[in-house]
Amino acid sequence: MKIVLGRLLQRASLRQAIGRRAYSIKKSVDIGQPSPASHPQLLKEGEITPGITSEEYTLRRNKLLEVLPEKGLAIFAAAPVKMMTDVVPYTYRQDADYLYITGCQQPGGVAVLGHECGFCMFMPEATSHDVIWQGQIAGVSVALEVFKADRAYPMSKLQQILPDIMKGSSELFHNVQTAVPTYMELDAFQKAASSGKVKDVSVFTHELRLIKSPAELKLMRESASIACQALLQTMFHSKTHPYEGRLSAKVEYECKMKGAQRMAFNPVVGGGPNASVIHYSRNDQKIKNGDLVLMDVGCELHGYVSDITRTWPPYGSFSSTQEELYDLILQTNKDCVELCKPGASIREIHSFSVEMLIKGLNEIGILKDSRSSSYHQLNPTSIGHYLGMDVHDCSIVGYDRPLKPGVVITIEPGIYIPLSSNGPKRYRGIGIRIEDEVLITETGYEVLTGSMPKEVKHIESLLNNFPHGKYNAEPQQ
Repeated sequence: MKIVLGRLLQRASLRQAIGRRAYSIKKSVDIGQPSPASHPQLLKEGEITPGITSEEYTLRRNKLLEVLPEKGLAIFAAAPVKMMTDVVPYTYRQDADYLYITGCQQPGGVAVLGHECGFCMFMPEATSHDVIWQGQIAGVSVALEVFKADRAYPMSKLQQILPDIMKGSSELFHNVQTAVPTYMELDAFQKAASSGKVKDVSVFTHELRLIKSPAELKLMRESASIACQALLQTMFHSKTHPYEGRLSAKVEYECKMKGAQRMAFNPVVGGGPNASVIHYSRNDQKIKNGDLVLMDVGCELHGYVSDITRTWPPYGSFSSTQEELYDLILQTNKDCVELCKPGASIREIHSFSVEMLIKGLNEIGILKDSRSSSYHQLNPTSIGHYLGMDVHDCSIVGYDRPLKPGVVITIEPGIYIPLSSNGPKRYRGIGIRIEDEVLITETGYEVLTGSMPKEVKHIESLLNNFPHGKYNAEPQQ
């Protein structure tokens, strides 16, 4: 009887031990950001961030090493945490270059890449207090196992290890936008800086980021699709809720309900004369009957952003004056999209748009001459910009660069006539922009935001025939 009882106790003890081990393994899957183990609904096995595999991150680093000088060293710091008040941080967004190279979405780290040192990460060290208040964070073991660093150290070792790595380098390249005193105050860095051997690493990373991989393009298509769906539902919403703030809240709600993590930028929702302020952000006015509303919005999906603008009459109909101007902007948008192909440049497309709009505005009577200075008072913006991990992506790359397949740009002609304008009175206080995302392909282009209506007849039909107030966004499964 004692032998049987002893065996039963041993089995019970074994089951308890297995249970504890299973529990601890389950708890350990939290690495401070989504992983295939903790978020199987977001990531597949082998992915570090949704849609981007470990192999692709390795390929990015290898491509950077190919263009990095033989004894050059690239240093990337994670984006800093910005505070609203003493204890309340703003929503965190990782620096695009650091994310592009590492896949790490968390603050506090420094990554180093060089031919001799390989891929080295210095990781923050969480105290028990940090874990209680902020949750788990990725440390040295995660850097090695998940982010595939060749070497990893706690941040407390940076001042001891990094100087020796720096001393063996002929040039230092670092991310100027997120540079931190932790490494900039090191004597080795100061010495290199004083002799002109410190440069901005974005001269390399922006070139690499310019042409998107198939995985990146898939995320950009999804991001554009979310933005289009959200903006369309907001357009429907505008007839019964013609308030800038409510429309801003609606589009953000729809984007997040469809899977976006955040907005790419604060939505521009300009009703009436507010639409003539290009980056209007107050969003605090009621839109008057007869006025147009200009909405420039975009969302971010797993590190990739969208950017789209539409202008419409919330109460259902364009006036003849509004339609006259709108048709000019719409035709310019269409003609400029047709110019998007390999070998063209944003600068060339912009010059075409300026000529087209000056001619059209002269014919309408808004401009009295063909001087570009008169035109630029009504539209000081470029026809577009590069798009990707940032809204104005790859800013180091000039607009004269011939476009290649895999590059994504925006096409966004507009006209912004303030109430103080000297032009004909009927046009004053009107702002119109029509913006689309365009992917350059081998044979031409693909409009990523093509599902969003922009024809006058389509917009008016949608606004006047939609059963307002009956739509509720479905959460993404």
